[in-house]
Amino acid sequence: MQGGRVISEAGVAGRSARFSLPAPPGGGAPFVPALDRRLRAGLWLLLVAFSLAGVFGHSLWGGNDAREGGMIWDMARHGTMVTPTIDGRPFLEKPPLLHWTGVALCRLFGRCTEGLVRLPAALYGLGTLALIVLFVRGPRAEGGGFDRGREAAAWGAAFLCGTAIEFQEYARIVLTDMVLVFMVTLSLVAFWRAYRRPGAARWFAFLLAASASFYAKGLIGPALIWSSVGIFLLLQRRFRLLAGLAAAYVPLLLLVVLPWVLALYRFGGEPALRFAFWDNQIGRFFQFGDTNLPRDPFFINKERWYYYLVHLPVYLAPWTLLVVPAAVAWVRRSSPFRAPLHAFVASGIAGMALVLQLSSAKVASYALPVYPLLFVAVALWFADMLARGAPTRLERWSVRVTAAGVGLLLGLVPVAFIAGTFVRPRLFRVGGLLETAAGFALAIGVLALLVAAAVALLRLLRSPARALVCVAGPASYALVVIVAIQLVTPAIDRHRSYRPIAALAAEELSHGVEIALGTAEYRDVGAFTFYLDRRLPLITTGDGVASFLEFPEPRAVIVPREELDAVEARLTGTPHGRLSAGAPGTLSHAYVILVNNAGQAATGRTRPTGKPETVLARGPGRGRQVRFGAGDALGPPAGRAAESGPARGPERH
Repeated sequence: MQGGRVISEAGVAGRSARFSLPAPPGGGAPFVPALDRRLRAGLWLLLVAFSLAGVFGHSLWGGNDAREGGMIWDMARHGTMVTPTIDGRPFLEKPPLLHWTGVALCRLFGRCTEGLVRLPAALYGLGTLALIVLFVRGPRAEGGGFDRGREAAAWGAAFLCGTAIEFQEYARIVLTDMVLVFMVTLSLVAFWRAYRRPGAARWFAFLLAASASFYAKGLIGPALIWSSVGIFLLLQRRFRLLAGLAAAYVPLLLLVVLPWVLALYRFGGEPALRFAFWDNQIGRFFQFGDTNLPRDPFFINKERWYYYLVHLPVYLAPWTLLVVPAAVAWVRRSSPFRAPLHAFVASGIAGMALVLQLSSAKVASYALPVYPLLFVAVALWFADMLARGAPTRLERWSVRVTAAGVGLLLGLVPVAFIAGTFVRPRLFRVGGLLETAAGFALAIGVLALLVAAAVALLRLLRSPARALVCVAGPASYALVVIVAIQLVTPAIDRHRSYRPIAALAAEELSHGVEIALGTAEYRDVGAFTFYLDRRLPLITTGDGVASFLEFPEPRAVIVPREELDAVEARLTGTPHGRLSAGAPGTLSHAYVILVNNAGQAATGRTRPTGKPETVLARGPGRGRQVRFGAGDALGPPAGRAAESGPARGPERH
């Protein structure tokens, strides 16, 4: 069964293909060959490898990684499990299913690393893709095999969804969105299984999964699930079933959520409940005119009605153009997609889109729960179009442009890396000669894989089994992306890492220096508490920094460079100096460490004779000394000529 029609191996009479493809012997339409066990196993391994690619081997990137990673570290180290905490402060925006998973992994492995705090999102993303395969492929037939057309579409949908730019990114960062995607998909798949083969246990599994979806991101999970299920059952005129499921769901939802509600009440009382449920649930959904309400969450991300129409095409890349002919094929009168499965997929897309559109807060990542069913629809159309071998002009154009765009995009990555290594070595070179050579080898590997994939896909497209391009195309893209990630990650990490400046602060700590953080930005607090493995006092004013550094014991404050002038204006007359990371990197250069004039030997700081207003500081662990005075930046090393250019601290590697 393919697209609601039976397609046999012998083929069905049809028009000649417009891809300039030879017709199979006998003039029939191309058939869909069966996938053997080895190919299935290879696809599962590729799906796992792709889902884990980019999770390990680099530092915390961006605000989300740093903020949520710091929360998981704080919960794992200090045992606060009711709500996420950052530097000991509660973060009541969302229920903590993602954070609980991260804490469990950190405790299981006995440490808290960047890869482990990112792993929950990757596992939930992998689980979502696996559910797509199982949902579309369906159960085995009486003969023991799977429906060939649906199995091809199942694997195509999984790789299309997984490689969409937004899904790929959020399955590799520490954020709750991928947990929501998994829980919504799990609930909808559980509903479909119960609907096709009713049973008390199956219906209970659906209701339980839909109730537990609250812990992913709050009430938005149940709303997305029930909007999909409700529209489908209304279209199928199953009014009694809808009423019965809703009546059974409400008490079960209360039973599942109540333990956390009580724990949250004991933790923070009525204000915590109001903030968690009213401010962050209702406050984000509706518009409010009271300007006295806090901007976050009542007035942030409030977008116009056309927001998703403008932004989603970018985040569906590189498969955006495939969505257009798929949508046309699904809505036209002669559409072959009229089976109950297709009605359920369409109902899910429409129901979730309706909820997202009604919400006043709109962000591109909010639409991620729609991706699985959206790409299921695209894959079913793609497999059907290839199997019938008669694409329309729109279908042919969209596939050709998509293939050309994907090839160009993947080809530019290694070419830019090789060229940039010579043109902009500071940006692209990482490490010494050996690391550079390894980068060249990976770049050549990406190009070789790309050429091999293009040749293989063209041959498959011209063969009678061209329907398998639905699987081979997205899977080949995923394979090339795996290698490309290994190529670009070191260069990106060099410029997005907190590690250099955090290592400098850690070395100060190792010499007994008390460290504070001169900012309250969530991303900075999360990153520095994570890397320094301790909670830090926060100082948010220049006067506070001055007071902190006036103490006689060795002290230091990490300050964003953009706020340095304002802070140092308050430090006039206070002997201090700067330490900055010498390692290359945009992010590590965005912070400096202000140190006081404590002269304790353990810190490597000593006072020179004859100049009481001047303090010499030795970069911890380094042999050279640097001079700084009251209100001045670090000067050149003692006994050496002054260097031109901006003041800088000891070089760090």
